[in-house]
Order: sequence, then C-alpha cells, then structure tokens
Amino acid sequence: MGYGHRIYLDKDFDRGALADAFKDIRTLIQRTEIKVVGPEGRPNSLPIVEDDRIEFNGANYNCVCDKGDSEELCPPECLIDNRRDRSYVAFSVDVRPEDLALHRLYGNNYSFDWKTNRLPYDRMVMMAMIALKHHLGDSVIINSKGRWKIEWGAGFAVPEYLAKSAVGTYGYVFPERAQVQNILDREGGGW
Repeated sequence: MGYGHRIYLDKDFDRGALADAFKDIRTLIQRTEIKVVGPEGRPNSLPIVEDDRIEFNGANYNCVCDKGDSEELCPPECLIDNRRDRSYVAFSVDVRPEDLALHRLYGNNYSFDWKTNRLPYDRMVMMAMIALKHHLGDSVIINSKGRWKIEWGAGFAVPEYLAKSAVGTYGYVFPERAQVQNILDREGGGW
C-alpha cells in the first residue's frame, strides 16, 4: 500500500493533448535539476519521452550496469525488483495501441499508478501529473497519497520552500500557468 500516485485516463482521450503533455514533461526533465533516468533506474540511462509513451525513474546508484551487460556483470538483484537507492516504481504512461490493449479498463478509464516512496524523483512524477491535467483536463482523474498543500507543496508560503516543491517548480518552468490550482480528485490516505 505505500506512498504513490494514480491516474485514470479516459479511454477516448485526445492523443494530441497527451502528446502536448509529454512535450511539457520533456521540458520539465530538461529544465529542472531533478535527476531522472530510464525506467529501470540504471544511472546512465535516459528517460523515454515519445509522442505516445513516457517512462522515467530515479537513479538506482547501487546498479551500475548497462543494458547489454551479462548477468555476470549485472546481477539480477540490480534490476527492477530490488530498488535500494533513489528509484522505485517507474513513472510510465504508455498509450501505444499494443500496450493499451494490456491495460485493464476501470469503467471508461485506463489506470496507471506509481509507488514513488517519496524518493527525489517523486517531485518529477507530481509535475508530470500537473502537465497531464493541464492538457487533458477532465479526461484524466488524478489521485495521490500525498496532500496538495504538504507533499505537493502548494501550502508553502516561504519562497525557498515553494521553489523546491512540485507546484512551485512547475510554476517556475511554466510561469504563464502559475498559480496551479489543486488538480487532485482524491488526496492523502487510501484510495
């Protein structure tokens, strides 16, 4: 049950709006100092950002393997199932038709969720969710174990704390969108 976030994406979502959200997420990755890597958490890997797929994670510095390394050089405990450092569950929204077919529908929505364990990349996950809500509006429902004013940082009045929050950093990168309103359909506690 740990700390994490979830979205429900309407099955009839606007692919153009989603691609615009992914472009914004690419901008956030490039313009912030939050270290994110590929979905497996390998320190030297790159996040995946395409028009219909985005995947990133925090860096697992206990894993220094490259994708082509043999099991001898890169033991299995270094891969996805053993997050011991700054990575946990990868942020992944993959809407390629072949991958969407694998997702179970909840009513009229596809569900995506990520356990971030409050690790440093959690702030990038939250900013990605703000971008998704900005572009997709009512086509996406946002749930978070975090509270808008605390974990998301919207309640910080001191500028240096607000600047280090998901809400503050998003507003810094996209000043024309500042004062980000609460995007959460459900926050804190259980889902």
